[in-house]
Amino acid sequence: MTERAPEPTPFTHRVEVHFYEVDQVGVVFNAWYLAWCDDARLAYCASRGFGIEDAKAADAMPLVRHADIEWLASLAAGDHAEILVRPVRVGTTSFTLRHEIHREGDGELCAVLTITYVAAGLTERTKRELPLSLRAALEQDQSHGSLTVVS
Repeated sequence: MTERAPEPTPFTHRVEVHFYEVDQVGVVFNAWYLAWCDDARLAYCASRGFGIEDAKAADAMPLVRHADIEWLASLAAGDHAEILVRPVRVGTTSFTLRHEIHREGDGELCAVLTITYVAAGLTERTKRELPLSLRAALEQDQSHGSLTVVS
């Protein structure tokens, strides 16, 4: 009898909107969404056994190649949000993550960011193959199709 692999364990990452992240209109300045998603990606990868030190040791640091952002609702100073992360594509040298930012409390979807990362060598900044451990973790999460709340 074949046993099914366990579902990935979700974990939670709360983002607190700080006053310095808000612009003159009173909402989060757009660049902060990318910064939050970078933190979410780092935490996600670390939770899957591939932290920054692992990336350095493998000489394959994931760098942003492309980002697509859709803003749906505003966040303001004092708000809290959760970032849900899901791999949507895993290639040989790159992967794409979908980040959904939901306001905590009412659960409203505020933004969706789809970001493609490419593995690059630390010295030459040339494209590298994804380390097998990272690729396997991404593929497992992609096959489950589950959203993961990032911590």
